[in-house]
Amino acid sequence: MKLAVYGTLRDGNKNTGRVKDTSLVYPGHQKFPAMIQDYEGKGTVVEVHNVTSEDLAQYDLYEGVSMGLYDRVKVNVEMDNGEKIRSWVYVAGSRLLKLVDVFEEIPNGDWYNRKV
Repeated sequence: MKLAVYGTLRDGNKNTGRVKDTSLVYPGHQKFPAMIQDYEGKGTVVEVHNVTSEDLAQYDLYEGVSMGLYDRVKVNVEMDNGEKIRSWVYVAGSRLLKLVDVFEEIPNGDWYNRKV
C-alpha cells in the first residue's frame, strides 16, 4: 500500500509528488500542517511511502482519525517523475475543521521547504 505524507511524517525521501486541488495549511498554529481540499490551491507536496495495513493502523492512531482530527482518504498523486499513482493521505477532519477559525496557507505547498 502507498501512503502520501506531507508534514511530520516526512523523512526526506526523494519519492515525491504533488496532490492537486489541495492547499497545505497551518490549522491555527505552526506546529504541524493539515491538507485541505482547495480547487484553487497550488497543491500539496508529498512523499510517498510503502506501508503495511499494520502501519496504517498505527498512523490512524497518531493522526487522531477516531477523534475526527484527520481523515484518511485515497487521492491521486502526480509524482515528480511523471507517474500517476493512487495513495492514502491524511486530510483535515471534521473536528479539526470545527476547532480552527484561521488557516494559514503554506504558500509553496511544501512543508519541508517552508519559511519559518
